[in-house]
Formats: sequence, structure tokens, C-alpha cells
Amino acid sequence: MPSSNTPDSMPQAPSARKPRRLGLWIPIGIAGILAAAWSAGWWLAAQEVERRLDAGVLALASGGVDVEWSGRRLYGYPFRLNLDLADLRVDGGAWAVRIPRFEAMAFLHAPRSWLAAAPEGLTVFRPQGGGLEVRGQRLLASLVLPRTGPLRLSAEGLNLSFAPTPGSRPFALASAGRLEFHLRPGPDERAAVFLRLEEGAPTPGRLFADLGSGGAVSAAVDARLDHTSALRGGTLAQALAAWGAAGGRLDLNEAGLTAGKTRVSLATKGLRAGAGGQLEGRVTVTAARVPALLTALARQGVMSPTEAAGGITAALLLGKNGGDDVRLDLDLSGGEVRIAR
Repeated sequence: MPSSNTPDSMPQAPSARKPRRLGLWIPIGIAGILAAAWSAGWWLAAQEVERRLDAGVLALASGGVDVEWSGRRLYGYPFRLNLDLADLRVDGGAWAVRIPRFEAMAFLHAPRSWLAAAPEGLTVFRPQGGGLEVRGQRLLASLVLPRTGPLRLSAEGLNLSFAPTPGSRPFALASAGRLEFHLRPGPDERAAVFLRLEEGAPTPGRLFADLGSGGAVSAAVDARLDHTSALRGGTLAQALAAWGAAGGRLDLNEAGLTAGKTRVSLATKGLRAGAGGQLEGRVTVTAARVPALLTALARQGVMSPTEAAGGITAALLLGKNGGDDVRLDLDLSGGEVRIAR
């Protein structure tokens, strides 16, 4: 009788199942979708930056300010928006600025907050003084563009040098260890302006050198102004004239200057601008060594010799011709400075 354990009758082992690979592809698919969405978001953000930049240039042109560059590059994928402009030129008529290399950067998650730098320095073209080359260890700025309202701006320069271009007038400073500027908008079209200068070296023969006998210069300004939306125009004088016509006023909470042994502080409430764009109003000046101060102002053409002589006489009559502080009220009108009577 044949055995029941023949090979044909032996039970067959179950065949091995093929591994399910769907669990491997799901994470890869999700990552691909997220990468595609992120890439599309970066591309849309870059397009928006270019659109806003072009719109801003057109808006400035309508106000008489021309903005040009020879090359533009937008990059930084995947996390940043980097904008490089080659040979940037901003011309407002009386004033102009040229930046050979302008670099700006914002993170993709905060496209309204920008950091900017001018690694090769810049050249400022003044309406009367001509070109001024500004170089430094660091030339940085931060710019915040809110959805509504005015912008917030901060600028900083370290170890700066100021050199006039050939044929231009020297600047009051030859160099500065630190220079800061901050613009902070407030409610009801108000704004605060802060300026700080440290370790300034005066240019020989210019006002600061004359005031302080060549000593180091430092300054601090804390000002408040209103009607900021009216500061519009092709030139600074036009902007100030429009601002004055709208009822704009400037208050100096703090304005101090130290040049060598000369100390000067200024205070004013309600300084305005006339039709020609010149600042007008009364400024209270507190200073030591008043005779030397007024003599220097007259020598540099800031004040007429007659006005300076009147102020010196008043100081001498008070017996304050040395280091004592003297308070003087000055009237600004039509681009001239006079001793208040």
C-alpha cells in the first residue's frame, strides 16, 4: 500500500507576501507637496517684491524723484528674499545719492522687514556743496513697511569717512566713529526723529573746527514733528514748503552739540517752514564761551557780523565771557539768523 507521506501529498508552505510600499510613499508625497507649495509661495513673494518696487519707483517719479539702476537681481530661495541693485541712483533734483552696490534682505516669513547695506559706500550730491563720498566699516539700514501708515527707518554707520569729490566743497566732518539715524512714526501723522553722532573729526577750516578749535565733535538730536504726510516734493525745499503750508511744526526736545570745549544746546517749540522751504521760528540756544561761538558763526557766514557783535556785547554786559552758560534767543527767518530783541 503506498505511503500517505509521498511528496505529492505533503502540505505546501504558504507563499511570502509582497511588502506594502504605500507607507513609504505617503511621507515622500507629502514632502513633495509641501516643497511645491513653499516654492510657489517664494515665487509669488518675489513677484510681489518686484511689483512693489516698480510701483514705488513710479510713485517717486510722480513726486519729482527719479530712481534708476543698471542691474537688478532677486534671489535667496528657499528662506530669504535677497535684492541686489547695481549702480543705484536716486535723484531728487537738489539732492541726489549714488550707491554702486545696494544689497537688501528680508526673510520669507517677514517680507515687510528689510535689512539693507551699501558695502562699497555711497556718494551724496549736495545742492551747494557738490559731491561727497561716504565710506565706512559698516553702512547699514533697517526698513519696516507696515500694511498701513508710514515706514519705520533706522540707519547706522561705523568708522565713516567723508571726502568731497573733485571740485566740491569739503564737508563739516572729515570722519565719524558712529552715526545713527532713526525715524519712528506715531499716531495722527506724527513722527519722532533721533540722530546721534560720536567721535566726529572736524574738517579744518569748517564750522565745527572753528567752533571747537579742532576738538572732537559729538551731537544728539531728539525731535518731534507733525503733518508728516505733507512732506512731499521733488526737492527738500519743496517738501518743507509743502509741509509748512499744511501747518507742520517741529519741536526739539533735545539738541546738543559738543565741539572741543564748546557746548551748545538748542530748544524750540513750533518751528515751521516758510514758502521758500527755510525753517522759521525762535530757537533758544544755551552755550558756554558765547563770544567765541558767535565769532565762529559770523566767520562761517551763518550769522551776520552785526548780529554776532550784538550777541557778544550782551554776553559781556552780563559778565559771561568765559565758561559760564549763556542763554540766547535766536530768530530764524528767510534763511537768516538774528538775535531776538
